[in-house]
Amino acid sequence: MTVTVILTLDHWHAGLSGFCGGDAGLTPRLDALAACAVVFDQHFATEPVSRVNSGCAWAGDAWGASPESPVAATRLLKAGVAVELVSDLPAPWLTLAGWDREHGAGTVELAGERLVDRFVERVGALADKPDGRQLLWAALSAPSQVGGGEWPSCRQAIDIAMREWDRLVGATVDAIDELGLADELLLVVSGGCGAWLGNRGFEDFEPPTLHEERLRTPLMLRGPGIVGGQRRLELVQTTDLLPTTLDWFGEDPTADPLPGISLLPLARAEPGEWRDAIVVRDAETWGLRTEELFLSRPATAIEGRITAADDPETRLYSKPDDAWDLVDVAEQGRLEVEELGMRLDAAIGWIAGGHQGPPPALSAGWSVEPGETGGR
Repeated sequence: MTVTVILTLDHWHAGLSGFCGGDAGLTPRLDALAACAVVFDQHFATEPVSRVNSGCAWAGDAWGASPESPVAATRLLKAGVAVELVSDLPAPWLTLAGWDREHGAGTVELAGERLVDRFVERVGALADKPDGRQLLWAALSAPSQVGGGEWPSCRQAIDIAMREWDRLVGATVDAIDELGLADELLLVVSGGCGAWLGNRGFEDFEPPTLHEERLRTPLMLRGPGIVGGQRRLELVQTTDLLPTTLDWFGEDPTADPLPGISLLPLARAEPGEWRDAIVVRDAETWGLRTEELFLSRPATAIEGRITAADDPETRLYSKPDDAWDLVDVAEQGRLEVEELGMRLDAAIGWIAGGHQGPPPALSAGWSVEPGETGGR
């Protein structure tokens, strides 16, 4: 039996849980899981809207700028994977990823308030299916942001959702362990994207949607061969989950063009190179995030061929010191803005080309060659 169990919360702020430096009493079961799993601390959505982002990421068309690839449901069906998905809300990403298409790609159940109990039942049924490939997925909703009011009242709404999320994860882990399946299946726990927690007394502006608080979210993997207790700092994205899942089922994740990379080698602590930059976007802005800097600039400026250094709306934030994008240092870092702007142009060209071949602009050691225009 080859099984993957996926748990996702559509909006999960990267700083709330105890294992992320937040309240130690808010999500005790998640904290316990983090201690024996591999945790990816630099996991980012490609877009700040989780319910759409998840579908795009699983549809092989993560940034909405490339030709559509075969969606996740089709890929998994081709690989002989039986899929069951339990969610508490109908969502656009189900359609984008192919889960509600009538071609045997899988079953989708809307469980509402019974989601936790229903999902535990489905986990229990895994023991009755010793053969074959199975993917069981629970998708829980949560507020994307809390607006207005003082900081303590803003936290209450999201805290309620976080406690229910912790209950789902705890109940699932208990069921897996009691059935003796912990050494057989891959468990993935993640968020669709981050969440904007509101004004906390030191910000007097509504941040742009590409604010890191809305993009970064925790990701954990547990399973046989995975080295537990790791805290990985590589830049990873929601687009990496489909290649990871295919890899787990013994499929070649590079057989078709995909925007992501399997995370299993990192989770197994295998040596090798990894990307040193990622791309994010929303309807109006593109961004390039490296280990040390985050550049964002309007899509209209890129289309109009205005250089990043000449665009007054370009923003640059220093990482990891400025964790939540509070201080724009574009004026002081004009050389960095110019270099990152060229890398972003090249990355967008790769995306628009359908992810053919490795993305050079997102790879370690990238540099623009004389006469290049950024790949577009």
